[in-house]
Amino acid sequence: MFDLEKSIEAWLRRFRKHSAFDEGAHQEMEQHIRDHIDDLLTEGYDEKAAFEEATRSFGAVAPVGKEERSVQLRPWSLRSFISRAILKNYYKTSVRSLARNPLSSLVNVLGLSAAIGICVLGYAFNRYVRNIDQFHEHKNEVFLTTFWANRDGELRQYGQAPAPTGGLLRESQIPDMEVCRIQNRHAVVKQEAMVFHQKVRMVDPNFLKFFTFPMKWGSGSLLDEPTSIVISEAMSEKYFGDENPIGKSLLLIFDKDMKRTFHVTGVAQRFPAANSFQFDFLIQFDVLSFSDPSVRLSNWQQRITATFVRVRSDQNKELIEAKLAEQQEVHNLADDQWQIEAFELVPLTELYRRADDIKGDISGRGFSELYYSTISFLIIGLMVLVLAASNYINIAIVSAVKRLKEIGLRKVIGARRSDVLLQFLAENLILMSIATIIGVILGSQLFVPWLENTMSFQMDFTWKDPDLLIFLPSVLFFTTLISGVYPAFYVSKIQVANLFKGAGKIGQQRLLTRFFVGFQLFISCLLISLAVLFTQNSQYQQQRDWGYEEEEVLYVRVPDQSSFEQLRHAMEQNPDVLLSAGGKHHLGQSSEVLEVFHEALPFEVTNFAVTPEYFKTVQVEVLSGRTLELNRESDHRSVVINETMASRLGINDPVGQSIKVDSSNFQIIGLVKDFHANSFYLKVPPTMFTLARDEQLRYLALRTKSSRQKEVYAELMTVWASMHPEIPFLGGYQEDVWGNFDQSMEDGSNFWTALATIVTLIAGLGLYGLLALNVAGRSREFSIRKVLGARMENIAGILTFQYLWTFIITVGLAAPASYYMVKMIFELFYEYHMPLSYQFMFYSGTVLCMVMMLIIGIELKRLLISNPVDGLRAE
Repeated sequence: MFDLEKSIEAWLRRFRKHSAFDEGAHQEMEQHIRDHIDDLLTEGYDEKAAFEEATRSFGAVAPVGKEERSVQLRPWSLRSFISRAILKNYYKTSVRSLARNPLSSLVNVLGLSAAIGICVLGYAFNRYVRNIDQFHEHKNEVFLTTFWANRDGELRQYGQAPAPTGGLLRESQIPDMEVCRIQNRHAVVKQEAMVFHQKVRMVDPNFLKFFTFPMKWGSGSLLDEPTSIVISEAMSEKYFGDENPIGKSLLLIFDKDMKRTFHVTGVAQRFPAANSFQFDFLIQFDVLSFSDPSVRLSNWQQRITATFVRVRSDQNKELIEAKLAEQQEVHNLADDQWQIEAFELVPLTELYRRADDIKGDISGRGFSELYYSTISFLIIGLMVLVLAASNYINIAIVSAVKRLKEIGLRKVIGARRSDVLLQFLAENLILMSIATIIGVILGSQLFVPWLENTMSFQMDFTWKDPDLLIFLPSVLFFTTLISGVYPAFYVSKIQVANLFKGAGKIGQQRLLTRFFVGFQLFISCLLISLAVLFTQNSQYQQQRDWGYEEEEVLYVRVPDQSSFEQLRHAMEQNPDVLLSAGGKHHLGQSSEVLEVFHEALPFEVTNFAVTPEYFKTVQVEVLSGRTLELNRESDHRSVVINETMASRLGINDPVGQSIKVDSSNFQIIGLVKDFHANSFYLKVPPTMFTLARDEQLRYLALRTKSSRQKEVYAELMTVWASMHPEIPFLGGYQEDVWGNFDQSMEDGSNFWTALATIVTLIAGLGLYGLLALNVAGRSREFSIRKVLGARMENIAGILTFQYLWTFIITVGLAAPASYYMVKMIFELFYEYHMPLSYQFMFYSGTVLCMVMMLIIGIELKRLLISNPVDGLRAE
């Protein structure tokens, strides 16, 4: 009967008898052969077959002659490598290797996991951008009607079509064509005690046939009745809670005397995150004539928010374009201020991608910022991944030092170089798989939610995405390849004779290793510089002068002239109110764009129609001339301009000059300093102030005593509630108008700081691996130096000098590269940013120098407490 244990002992005795290995190598061999047999037994082999298979795959031992005894080896076959038993053996070997080196294993897994997590974040963001508006069922049949016009000296594209366009297209009865018009309006929506200002979309009844917004409640013809209203799921929860609101009523207040009750006929499901336009409330387009009697759909000088057409064939599309060409001629005869050069139908699938080039398009959000952000995420993810891989390479070679006997033993018993190579690649694949799993969890559960919360939007990242099944294996393969090939080749080429003679030199200076550490330093320097400058720029933006005194100023929007006068009179009785003013527009809230002609050259200007007291209330600085005066009738044909407009006019002293606005001549009576009415992302436009007429007043601005601002604000809300119990208060502190901009700046700074911290940690771990590699490879040298009396500062000098030039050269290259990269990014994203100087380049170098000194200190401490005898014995 076959005795497995006796057979193993006999095989091992023969191996010991005919080999020159030490006892440690014998024990390693015994452990390997027993593990392999155990694996085969679990697969169903009987004891004899398992023993024969294991000894066959590891090499059969037999005496060759009486005078000379050796080991006759049978090389590993491909079948033995691809067998489940061998793969399982590789798995066990890898797990044991990870367990024997917990620090390096933890460093590798964490570094690679963080890098893969950032790649997942980049993938999720890129997927979000690519999928914008792609969920609509008829996206390839729907087109936005746009037109081209020469404005401000250049040809521009506009997304707001002339008002008659949609009606005339519908009357043309082109086959298989439908038209859907959209007009945005603001209204007060009231449901019992719930009252809020909301944006309402007036649309043709076929809107929900053009765009795929599935219903949660309601179906069929949802907007057939003039009093029908369709609401979003978010608005349903806001006004009605969790109950089904179908059939319930909402009161919409468009103006003081313009109210209408609507009945809910549909509730849309929560919208996909990747959309460029959606809605809160939908009502019939015909309500527009009731809510705003000034709108005339036959007036070519008026435009509506959007006019979409749906067409199913290219031939019919050509008929539409021909009909639009006819309308172009009619429009140009009716409106001499806007001369249309051409109409263009923009596909819904391309609308968002072209949003930056189409002024006033319905999507409303700029694509270029998201596009550049996507590119940045992909580049950063790739850079961090390569950085973590180079970190792994260094540490993998360090770990190989402790496995020299194992490598030599495998080669002696028949393993070829390719077998060792495949084993190390398999081990690397296992580690990468662990890192990938952790990285995906980090990315999906930490990085993606963090970015969504920071930027206040949802990316709808899902595991059901089929492209994810391609992306993750690709990342795993790419990471395994770039991180595992070099260590595997490096270890597999080690000569067996050198290993057992003690002549194997692992950890000496190598050009590729120096390149890896230089690359780590370079990338770290770039990202640390970006983090420092984005943080400083955020502080600069928050402290930048807006060009007027926004502190101690309150504002409120009023529905009409009567409300303005009552509210102003009531608040002027408060001794804490120093000044009050009004306007049709208000800084940061409302303005209008007018076309100005000077010497027959047209250009667009931002206009604020205000009362004369407005300048002192917000304290805009007057540089020359005077401001508007109420008692001068001529001031209704006077303007006050800013520095940018004076520059655009090409006049050094603009006071007294004339310009043409809407076919009327206006005289420039004053020049004010440039001020920001928008965030610092946008350049200060040519701006002017005109005198508002009493019936135009829609905003009240108040300047208060600095210590009494909160009390005045509370009284303002109280007075408002008594005057307009049905209309919610719409106002606030002027200094909070652009609070979201400040928050976005701070969030961006936090993102770069977090990213730079991660990269610095990964780079620090890489430096640690490199120094540990050097120390491990020179343990005998350092032990001899210690025995001969070398002090720690001598060894510190040796370690430091070896990497000093690498550090100096890398930082010397990274510093100017950081400067030009930051300059390019700032000029791309910001119209106004902090002044850049070369001083900041020392920040990243200082941080990396401190990290390097810390790591050298850790290694020196280990050398200090180590026993020189152990170092001499190790080799």
